[in-house]
Amino acid sequence: MPLAYSYLRMSRPEQLRGDSLRRQLEGSRAYAAEHGLTLDESLQDLGVSAFRGRNRTEGALAEFLNAIEEERVPAGSVLIVENLDRLSREQVNTALRQFLGIIDAGITIVTLSDGQVYSQETMDGDITRLLMSIFYMARAHDESAQKAARLAAAWKNKRARLATDPDAKLTARIPAWLTLATDRRGFRVREERATAVRRIYEECAAGMGAIVIARRLTEDGVCPFGRSKGWQPSSVKKILDSEAVLGRFQPHRMENGRRVPDGEPVEGYFPKIIETELHAAARAALTRRKTGAGGQKGRTHANLFAGLLRCVHCEGPMHFLDKGAPPKGGRYVQCDHARRRARDPATGEILCRELRLWRYQTLEYFVLASLPDLDVRLVLDKEEQVAAVARRELEVIEEQLQRTNKKLRRLMVVIEGTGAEEDGDEIDDELARRVTELRSEIAALKARRKDTKRNLPAAPAVDDGDEDLLNSALERMEQLEADGTPERYRARATFAAARRRVIAVIKMGGLGAEIQTHAGNSVTLVYGGVKRIESMVQEQQAEFLDTLLNEEDQISED
Repeated sequence: MPLAYSYLRMSRPEQLRGDSLRRQLEGSRAYAAEHGLTLDESLQDLGVSAFRGRNRTEGALAEFLNAIEEERVPAGSVLIVENLDRLSREQVNTALRQFLGIIDAGITIVTLSDGQVYSQETMDGDITRLLMSIFYMARAHDESAQKAARLAAAWKNKRARLATDPDAKLTARIPAWLTLATDRRGFRVREERATAVRRIYEECAAGMGAIVIARRLTEDGVCPFGRSKGWQPSSVKKILDSEAVLGRFQPHRMENGRRVPDGEPVEGYFPKIIETELHAAARAALTRRKTGAGGQKGRTHANLFAGLLRCVHCEGPMHFLDKGAPPKGGRYVQCDHARRRARDPATGEILCRELRLWRYQTLEYFVLASLPDLDVRLVLDKEEQVAAVARRELEVIEEQLQRTNKKLRRLMVVIEGTGAEEDGDEIDDELARRVTELRSEIAALKARRKDTKRNLPAAPAVDDGDEDLLNSALERMEQLEADGTPERYRARATFAAARRRVIAVIKMGGLGAEIQTHAGNSVTLVYGGVKRIESMVQEQQAEFLDTLLNEEDQISED
């Protein structure tokens, strides 16, 4: 029996709740049964628009067209659609090429709404059939183009309403932590969801990444906002990228099939559920993660120094190994080049032969106890308030500066798009005034940033009198590691984030580790223990005595 493919397409997911899907399927089944065809119902593009050709480039239809090109669809097969506009609503020249390409491959197209059959035979024998197909394609494109124009005009009118009616709401699409009032003039915060959003920002600011945050939310039984059974990292990232948490609404428009910002954000449109300082701290943490080392994905934040450890011999990264629980197991770091026997691609030489395993726990204790430049007060929540406030203010300024610069760039694109006429017409006075305002805001923010940096107190050094503080820091870290409290990960993540702010690199090799800070200071940690030091000193003494004896023998011979 010849094959028949039923192609179903609906541009909006909400159409699934109607009768369209059932109607198309039943029509295809009836046609296949009547003509003795084996029906394939797998060809469905649900919620995919044909106006910009998405179904042609990335949908199920795209896979079918590729199968035709690769001759995986037998000639003589039938493609059943409700109307030709299900295949395409693009401009006629594009839609016609696709239409004729299917027919030239020996595939017959059947439209159920009018009972038309388009094949090589019917098209060759009746030119009016081709002309009618072109007419249908042109009408489908014009309908979509007019609809897009009406929607754009309606959206523009809605935006204009905000100037006279600030409480007006432009769309029913709102963040998941809000509900729209029945009069469409206000929002109600879903507090249980807002609490989850605040937790996401707090944990991000503490140094956790989206993967870890999503896992912790799922493990703690926090209900996800969608239909998923658990939190996904992508959902966490969307929330962290949202400005709606600050009350901002960014309108969009469709451009070449993609949503792009349309004008400036509307301040105060949504209820604000995240404080500006926390938002800025989370965004700053995200920036540090992008420019620095990747975050921990494990369940204990085992390695506080991820991305900071380097081999002193080859400058390569150190690999963290967890060999299980002691006494047979343990956690270690080892040169990654040596571990993998990596070779120089140019010479083929082995990059590093230092295979030694360094005990990680010893390194952690030494760093926490021996480096005076580390700001352990951050871990103990006893950092000086002046420094903490100044740092938070600086993060807020940086976030505002970034947002204002983005507004200015977007406005300049609008101005360049309008262009100045040859007769010397100037740019609209309102646009020019807004550019001046934004430039003044940027200048003021830069001045605030400069003053804040100048007044930012240096992190207090830990001297001999702070031995109790250091000991309590170590005791807290050890206790968190031992008792498995829910806050253990957050404390270690916060600690790790603070370390990255202070430590530039830790080089492993020789007698131990050399810690270099961003301020240019360095501290050398003797890693091998007393016995190893005595052994190395004895070896050096023996080498020195051998050298002296050789020199004496040489003198005697002379």
